[in-house]
Formats: sequence, structure tokens, C-alpha cells
Amino acid sequence: MTQEEKHSPVRHTFDKLQDVVGGMMGRMSASMVSSANQFVEKAALSDRYEIMAGRIALRRTKSPDLVMLAKTMIADHTASTHNLQAALEMQETRGVMAPPAELDARHKTLVEHLEAAPDDMFDSTYIDQQVLAHEEALSLLVHFRDHGDNPQLRSCAEAFAPVVYRHLQHCKALKQGH
Repeated sequence: MTQEEKHSPVRHTFDKLQDVVGGMMGRMSASMVSSANQFVEKAALSDRYEIMAGRIALRRTKSPDLVMLAKTMIADHTASTHNLQAALEMQETRGVMAPPAELDARHKTLVEHLEAAPDDMFDSTYIDQQVLAHEEALSLLVHFRDHGDNPQLRSCAEAFAPVVYRHLQHCKALKQGH
């Protein structure tokens, strides 16, 4: 694929549609997670994606609001990753699988779409992805908090759900302004 094809308006529209469909499916899937292994996998993927997307935003956006958002995402999702790791080192989580080392195909695609977004569409692409990602993450955290099979990880979900809720509200407010 040539650089021009990668950044074409038609290609970008298709990428955004794919992101929306993937986000809806991810949110549905996240809202049914009750096993510790599934929770660890989805929470880790969410954090890893947020950190990567934030780094891309820092490199590409010209918006001071999005620079601050990206810095917040990187800091908060790095903290969430550390909290999840700490929870996995406790006796109550023995036997729970380790977080995946890399992004899954869907999150890799989101990163690719973000990288490929035309400069004049980058900010809206980043915000749209952030809204979708935080809706999915909030669904995951709330459902696992209420129905998860591991008390230690349920506590992690309960602790981070308000942070993700604030992120979602902030992203929606920024989306209104862009």
C-alpha cells in the first residue's frame, strides 16, 4: 500500500468504521467478563493500547488539550498496569495467567489506524478511539467489579473504574469541542 493510499480519505473513513464496529464488539465482550484470566487479558490490553495511543498522540497532535489528555492516559494507564501487576503477585491471584506481552490483533489495528490517520484527521481519530476504548474499559471494569470470580482483581476493577469514567467524560467533552 502506497503512502497516498494509506492516508486517503476513503481509506480513513473505512478505518474509522472498522474502529467503531470493533469497539462495539469489544464493549459487548467486555461486559460479559467474569473470569480472572479474561479480566487480566482485557485490562492489560486496554492499558497497553492506551499507553501506545497516548505516545502517538504526543508525537502527532498540535492540540494542547490532546497533549494533556495523552499525558494523562499514559500516566494513569501505566499506574493501572502497575496495580494489576501488584495484584497478580498476591497469594489470592495465584494461578491467574500473566498479562499478554503484546497487543491483540484488534488493538494493533487501532494503533495502525491512528498512525495512518491523515494529519488533518488525527485529532478526531484519536478522540473517537479514546471514547470507544474507554466505553469498553468501563464496561469491563464495572462488570468484573460486580461479577468477577477473584476478589483481589475485583478490588482492582473497583479502584480503577472511577478513573476510567473520568477519562470517558473528559474524552466526550473534548469530542464535543473538536
